Amino acid sequence: MNPLFLFLEISATLIFIAVAAVALRHGRLPFLELMSAAAYGLLLEEGDQLLFQTYHYSSDWLLVIDRAPVLIGLIWALLIAGAMRITDALGVNRRLAPFVDAVLVIAIDLAIDAIAIRMGMWTWRGIDPTVGWFGVPAGNFYSWLFVTFGFSLLTRGLRDWAAGRPQLEWLQLLIPGPAFAILVASIVPFAWLMVLTGAEAGEGLWMFAIALAMFVACAARATFGPGRSVPDGLMTAIVALPLAFFTRLSIYGLFLLALLALGIGVHYPLLLVVSVVLFLAEFPLARLVRSRLAEEATTATTASPEPESLNREPSPTGA
Repeated sequence: MNPLFLFLEISATLIFIAVAAVALRHGRLPFLELMSAAAYGLLLEEGDQLLFQTYHYSSDWLLVIDRAPVLIGLIWALLIAGAMRITDALGVNRRLAPFVDAVLVIAIDLAIDAIAIRMGMWTWRGIDPTVGWFGVPAGNFYSWLFVTFGFSLLTRGLRDWAAGRPQLEWLQLLIPGPAFAILVASIVPFAWLMVLTGAEAGEGLWMFAIALAMFVACAARATFGPGRSVPDGLMTAIVALPLAFFTRLSIYGLFLLALLALGIGVHYPLLLVVSVVLFLAEFPLARLVRSRLAEEATTATTASPEPESLNREPSPTGA
């Protein structure tokens, strides 16, 4: 038994139960979205290991469904749900919101994956520690862009479709299947280019860099370009905004501590720099969210009509 793994499993499970209770108070759809996100996370881990067999998890995990640790499914559910909450609070262009969600999630993946394999959480088969992103295959990061994108795209689409038709909300439980299909379809061009260029297993960072640049460009346009929506998302929130940031900062912090404690940063200074930069980027992101929400609150207050009693001139009779 690994005490750290046990602590993480218990902590994540308790947090997830608390989040699920809050989501249910917000309504049936937020709760169903959270449950489907957890199922999606487990489907990803199980499906990837069965179909591609490129990695396996440590035997030290206690709560496991076949090959997939329950913790991993819960964490990805919280991260995807948190990213969607932050995106809604930013008031981004609704059509491009899935790109923002994907960028928010991949930032954490870039910071933690290379540390996680050195903590023994999982192992990539046949990948040298110097290949890809410090031992993490480039295809993993490319795929995670579409993991979040597919789930967000379908979930946000169902939100709009089910508006005013609550009976359709139960369809959210079916989202993991087509979202996983989107992921598998997105891997095809990457795999084809790997074969075409003769790249070895784990290589292809340039392909991921191109895909990431496209996602970041779309996310930037969604966040700062025209057609932005009202910053809110409170009624459709799966997780509360403070918890969304708390989860992200906790994960960053945990893996940064591990990076320093295990001396990984000494051997891989670039990984240390990237992890610290991505961690610090959370704070201007939080300030931008607060600024957008405050601006919207001010606008709403200004636009609200004054009470009639304040606007009405006194009548000659004093009535």
